[in-house]
Amino acid sequence: MKTCQHGSLRLFISGIMAGTAFCAVPAQAQDTAGPSDGSGADIVVTASKRTASTIQDTPIAVQALGGDALKEKGALDFADFYRSIPALSVQDEGPGDKRYVIRGINASGAGTVGLYLDEIVITGENSQDGGGQAPDVKLFDIDRVEVLKGPQGTTFGASSMAGTIRYITNKADPDGGVTGYVQSALRATKDAALGLQTDGAVNLPIIPGVLAVRASGFYADLPGWIDNRFDNGANAEKSKAGRITARLQATPDLTLDVTAMYQDVHQDAKNYYNRLDFAGNPLPKNFQADEVRSPYDDESELYNATVNYKQPFGTFTGTLSRFVRDTKFVRDASLAAQAFFGLDYDGEGRSALVQTKHRRVDSGELRFASDFDGPIQVLVGGFFQNENRFFNSAWPLADATGNFAPDADLLLNRDVTTKIKERALFGEISYEFLPSVTFTAGGRLFDFKLEQQSVALVAAGGAPGAGAGPTLETKDDGLIGRFNLAWKVNDQVNTYVQVAQGYRSGGTNDQTAAAIAGVVIPDGYGSDSLWSYEWGVKTTLMDRKLFLNGALYYIDWSDIQVSQQASNGTVSFGYTGNGGKAEVKGVEMTLEARPVAGLNINLSGNYNTAKLAEDNPVPATGRKGNRVPYVPEFTGSASINYSTFVDALDAEASFGADASYQGGMATKFNPTIANYQTLDSYWLVGLRAGVSKGPWAINLNVSNLFNDRTTINYNEIVPGVYPLGYYMNRPRTVSLSGVVKF
Repeated sequence: MKTCQHGSLRLFISGIMAGTAFCAVPAQAQDTAGPSDGSGADIVVTASKRTASTIQDTPIAVQALGGDALKEKGALDFADFYRSIPALSVQDEGPGDKRYVIRGINASGAGTVGLYLDEIVITGENSQDGGGQAPDVKLFDIDRVEVLKGPQGTTFGASSMAGTIRYITNKADPDGGVTGYVQSALRATKDAALGLQTDGAVNLPIIPGVLAVRASGFYADLPGWIDNRFDNGANAEKSKAGRITARLQATPDLTLDVTAMYQDVHQDAKNYYNRLDFAGNPLPKNFQADEVRSPYDDESELYNATVNYKQPFGTFTGTLSRFVRDTKFVRDASLAAQAFFGLDYDGEGRSALVQTKHRRVDSGELRFASDFDGPIQVLVGGFFQNENRFFNSAWPLADATGNFAPDADLLLNRDVTTKIKERALFGEISYEFLPSVTFTAGGRLFDFKLEQQSVALVAAGGAPGAGAGPTLETKDDGLIGRFNLAWKVNDQVNTYVQVAQGYRSGGTNDQTAAAIAGVVIPDGYGSDSLWSYEWGVKTTLMDRKLFLNGALYYIDWSDIQVSQQASNGTVSFGYTGNGGKAEVKGVEMTLEARPVAGLNINLSGNYNTAKLAEDNPVPATGRKGNRVPYVPEFTGSASINYSTFVDALDAEASFGADASYQGGMATKFNPTIANYQTLDSYWLVGLRAGVSKGPWAINLNVSNLFNDRTTINYNEIVPGVYPLGYYMNRPRTVSLSGVVKF
């Protein structure tokens, strides 16, 4: 793993984590959207990059979760909230190893869902080795999470073809005084030891009304429930994170926000278990068969500076960001050594595949959002992104303790260096041509270039490698568009029709490892794109006691990027190619009811048919009528919360319950291939109770109440060689947390 280039700042941020977590002092939300209360329809979002408006007044499909609501539910990361968002699902292989799926758009290659922390681009990368895997942002000191559904490419770029998820953090507040919070929790997970989690934040005005600094920190020690031959609870997760923000209010019209964040996640093993060992014998419950230790490390740094200059006619925004991520992934390769090289898996073939990756993304944007008097408004801007990646994949031999020395003999070793440059101009114009009827047209002109070179250091089996291969290149440019017609019928009804285009650029296939084994794979693949057609209605009824929203959508997706296999008859290598077309037809709805004071009821659901509309060029990878992998036909959730003042306690008490349903899905397109697997449907149920008085609160949460063990994904190292690994949701977990605000 490459050495971090900003070690001193990383150490400084790490140093403040413990302090903010134990002596922190909640700050008010200071994003331009203003504070949010976690009550769904009332949350203010900035999804358009032009205006801040409530969910009900925003004429696109967007949902948001407030930071306080996430805190009360004990949410730590994406896995703790996504089921409450209709049409949002995930291909889950544990912390830091997820592909997000919105409205049935899921494929190989880069992520199909854009991911942002404030203005920082953290979208999953375009790579065949772990491509599209998104970082797990820890949910501490968060104002809100916005989920934008449907193509967002005109404003958020290439990989927002299915939607965008935005984590909006709390900002420093020069006018807010010394404020903050500290929260700590004990977490008891079935089949695991007792864990703990703590986080906190403090807002410190340096020059009142002019300059403030906000520091926040997070720490979690979550014992595991998976055992292996080396450890009990081997999949324990230890996470720490820290964030510093500063706001300079230079003038009433000129604001500078600066953010630096560090996050580190470690597991001694991933979250899967096996039912059979490598010799085919049954294993105990929740036991891994691995012959080597398989830790996972994920370290991220995020930096941003954003300037906002407000004038009566609009706001100018300039932002510069850097995202640095280093991952190290180890997985057992002992059975593969036996199958390919005749080395005994529990002897001289005991080995691991070790993949380290360094990724740095520099991005920036300059935009103007108007606030004209009159019927016409505009958004216009320019964007750049430079990305550099270094990837190493080594196959070292391990000793009997499951460890491998730094100078261990290698069965394979290769480096891959990748450089990406993207430039874009974007804009939209809105015209209110009738009272309360507005037409918006937008576009994005983009230019994308990628260069990749591989170096074969050690050939398959341990012989010297062939050295540097050719430099592979791919490029793409074009124009995508979005058209939206919004009609605010009255104060109760807001409806819209939207037609939008999404795209992902193509990429290259690293041919090094395949060439070593005499397998020929294509050197690259092309872009894919889609058109989305949507009609949505948002209603605010019964004097704001009932909010009922819904949308119908149809998506036409072409040249899908799909996983394919090439073989020499003995060894197979995966690569990314282009498939055919898919169609998605869907309907979603959300309901929020507040029938009496203190009672809040939420219902949501999504139904879609995401299927191939024609055979893929390689029929084995998918035929007409096959469902898109990792897309459930139906998802739904329900929650009820009630709060009331209890005189006997002289405090506010709250009670809640939630249930979520994930429909069945499959891991591949074609059900006739050998490694096609299905994932059954399941329900998850949770309970919550809390009491609060003044600045303090105590919350009791139970997640996965009935300890559902349904498989949510499979670990397939080499299909047909290794026994299947099974991922499941975190077992029943009870958490008791206390929070103090001051």
